[in-house]
Amino acid sequence: MDNLGDILKETRQQRQLSQLEIATDICSQSTLSEIEHNKYIPNMQLLINICQRLSIDLYDLSLVNSFKICKDNYSNAKINRLYSSRNYQALQNFLNRPTVIELVQTSKQTQAYYYYLAICALHLENKFDNAKELLKLSLASTEHNRKQTVLSRIGNITLAYVYSRQGLKNAAYRQISLAFKKFDRATYDENLNVVFYLASLSYYELSKYDLAIKMIENGIDFIQENESHSMLLNSFLLMANIAEAIKNEPKNVPITKEYHFFNNFLHERNAYRSNELVQ
Repeated sequence: MDNLGDILKETRQQRQLSQLEIATDICSQSTLSEIEHNKYIPNMQLLINICQRLSIDLYDLSLVNSFKICKDNYSNAKINRLYSSRNYQALQNFLNRPTVIELVQTSKQTQAYYYYLAICALHLENKFDNAKELLKLSLASTEHNRKQTVLSRIGNITLAYVYSRQGLKNAAYRQISLAFKKFDRATYDENLNVVFYLASLSYYELSKYDLAIKMIENGIDFIQENESHSMLLNSFLLMANIAEAIKNEPKNVPITKEYHFFNNFLHERNAYRSNELVQ
């Protein structure tokens, strides 16, 4: 977590927000400055509050590299732009245009097309059945290669997340297992960071906190080993939410081992000083 402050600062600057705008009603500006300079690790509630102010959503599925649904550069660029801006309604409307549907030709393009539709359904609809069926269509569109593609892994893990939201534990476990099949042989792609994140989020939704912690710690290690920042702040936010959930459980939640990142949140070690908080 040594570079958590750097990531928070970078994200704040990308949002074009000042320290004062982030800190107001959350903590003092000096506290935020010390966090950004890696002098203090924020405790779980403070990190959650800062991430909310930065519009970091626990359930936001961010991809670094977009997937092409056709050969038309304009259409692919527009899909990427709408997806990156989280304008899911406009993205869904665009994908459903007959002129766009006609552009989808290959199995790889079809897989990407249904995946984007599934993400739209996931964010726009209260029920998950449509998203689930679209993800199944996406996975069914894959070419039968022995080597699982990046999008196939993402499709499997996103389906695991949908199953977890529906409380279907065994189905979620099965999809997580599929997403990580022969994972050690996969060529690194930044989008693979999402696989660890969604696996942990799925366990979190199922209240399997020990598995969620193990997965998110593995994900943070994976991200840092590959010198990436993608999904790192989201991962710290998810860990803070897991810690908060465990803290609020009426009964002790069994954690089978010590986790080097997680203990900072659960026990609030090296947390910001309480007298610096805005009362």
